[in-house]
Amino acid sequence: MIRKIILSAVIATATVAGLTATPSTVEAASPGTFDRDRHRVRFEVQVRHRGHWDTYGTYRDRDEARRVVRMLERQGKDARIEVERDRW
Repeated sequence: MIRKIILSAVIATATVAGLTATPSTVEAASPGTFDRDRHRVRFEVQVRHRGHWDTYGTYRDRDEARRVVRMLERQGKDARIEVERDRW
């Protein structure tokens, strides 16, 4: 019973605090800003070849780049991921 009262008080406080947040705070915390920046990121997979790094491929998704790196490492190659951010 006491847990329900405490939980209700915490939820009510969070609701009131959320309603009184300033617009700049809400915009800064909104996921839309992150989503916009996420589309500007590319993941470049590089492979060591004769003492220098060659680009194997460029991917928009980090998971796809990781899969390619794991595949290359299973083949015995030295591979890494470089993150590129577009400058707009």
